[in-house]
Amino acid sequence: MLLLQFLISICVCAAGSPIEDGKWNPYKYGDSGKYIPTDEGKYIHIPNPYIHIDNPYDGGFGPYSHDYEPYVEAASQDVYRLVQKPPQEFNPFYKKGYYENNGIKILNQKHNYEEDKYDFVFETENKIRAKENAVLKNPNTIDEGIASKGFYEYIGPDGFMYRVDYTADENGFRPKLKRLETPYSGKWVLEKVNK
Repeated sequence: MLLLQFLISICVCAAGSPIEDGKWNPYKYGDSGKYIPTDEGKYIHIPNPYIHIDNPYDGGFGPYSHDYEPYVEAASQDVYRLVQKPPQEFNPFYKKGYYENNGIKILNQKHNYEEDKYDFVFETENKIRAKENAVLKNPNTIDEGIASKGFYEYIGPDGFMYRVDYTADENGFRPKLKRLETPYSGKWVLEKVNK
């Protein structure tokens, strides 16, 4: 019997509580329908001031003392420089006085000149060589011009062959340089200065 009374009281209490159906309920928000603010979620400031503790660091070993001895580098440090090792054979194209008496002879020379193109090639005894082919582009227009392609090369005083391949046209002069070894060129090596 007691159990029955307990169940009935629970049902009556549950039936008396309002249901949250999304509508305005005067029992919760008042009769005017205005918003009633609460302190729920309000920020409460708790002051916690910074307290400085004066405790300077001393390293645990007392004051720093400076060592006044200057730094001395190692005495056995090797120093090198870049030098050119002489070639096995002397460079005959820069022999003193050779060309003063004899002049420089042309070994080979050919050329062909026409109205809208030309080409030439030549070689001298001191290994200067050149070749060029050219053609007239856009004749009888405002863009008329010559487009050429070729190279020239020579052996320098250091025994290396210097060659310039180039193209010259409406985009300008565009060279490409090469430095080539010959039997007369020396090798660049590292030589120890302090022996």
